Amino acid sequence: MKQLNRALNIAVIGGGMIGLSTAIGLRQQGHHVYLIERGQQPQYSDEPELRVSALAHHSRDLLKQLGAWQQLPVERLGPYTGMHVWDQDSFGSIEFTAAEVAADDLGAIVENKVLEHVLWQQALTVGVQVIAGEAVVAHHHQDNQLVITLAGQRHLTVDYMIAADGAASPTRAREKLPLTYWNYEQTGIVAVVRTEHPHQGIARQVFLPTGPIAWLPLGDAQLVSIVWSADDAKAQELLAADERSFMNQLQAASDQCLGRLELASQRAAFPLKMQYAQRWVSGRLLVIGDAAHAIHPLAGQGANLGFGDVIALLRVFEAGVNPRTLRAWERQRKAAAVTMIGAMEGFKRGFSGSHPVLKLIRGFGLRMGDRIPPLKRFLIQTALGETH
Repeated sequence: MKQLNRALNIAVIGGGMIGLSTAIGLRQQGHHVYLIERGQQPQYSDEPELRVSALAHHSRDLLKQLGAWQQLPVERLGPYTGMHVWDQDSFGSIEFTAAEVAADDLGAIVENKVLEHVLWQQALTVGVQVIAGEAVVAHHHQDNQLVITLAGQRHLTVDYMIAADGAASPTRAREKLPLTYWNYEQTGIVAVVRTEHPHQGIARQVFLPTGPIAWLPLGDAQLVSIVWSADDAKAQELLAADERSFMNQLQAASDQCLGRLELASQRAAFPLKMQYAQRWVSGRLLVIGDAAHAIHPLAGQGANLGFGDVIALLRVFEAGVNPRTLRAWERQRKAAAVTMIGAMEGFKRGFSGSHPVLKLIRGFGLRMGDRIPPLKRFLIQTALGETH
């Protein structure tokens, strides 16, 4: 990256993939960067992690630029070359492949902890000053700088502070940035499943009346990560069910596309909600990633939306950051987030319920998407992240 004439002091709050990527990119530009994370470096074991992200091409390109992608263990990556989406008990179905747009793949499934571990190492390598096991308890604006107070009463004075501290962002709350919020009244259930038939690098999604199930291919040809987004009442039933009952319901929903299924991990769950910060810039404080927006995992675009924030923000700091360029960044990224939130809400509403008329409309919609080339190309481009 281009080296700047004047190095800034910047604090990035939050050591997840978005915060770490921001810190590395800013450090590569020549800035002095603090990365403050209340936890320690993420670690992973030989077993697949439950939380994964489907990374589009623009996210992967950023990670390559940061020097992180090259360090990811190949056996923990699940590139996918095709997608298959269908509506349960309906004629509606759509399939597409990367080859249809002359691409090698549509993206890759990455285990979050594996990526965060590698990014943390890369942050240390490029010279980010990592402050782990420490929380920010206060911050205040002072002239053209920000003063940050850590739990241990250490003070840092910085030119900019970037909050990437998650959907429950304490930084956003302290700054009293207004939040638009609604509860999807759904729960996401995640698990790793072993399949009888190889997944063949195809990401699959089935729409049920109570919510969709995504089947995401992992590095092992017979392991998939599932994300079952179910209405809260159904989710509680699934979580209370024993393993056999849970797997019987998952097997029935699979249409036998992967043969016999076996649970290969514990089940975990998290509530699904949409939230959106109405302001992303407050003086020299910025919010990005989940601190700025959280969306339904329906299309797996949450991480890609966050990486889009990072890409655009790094361009601002590289070209010369000031209130005008930050406002332009905020407008651009808010527009991208609102578009994605609207699309996810439309999909969720359109594919919920089992009314015969709704199922007929969904079926025709999926069939048209499969048969009309311009519409199909648009859907593939969305999967590729080209509309981020």
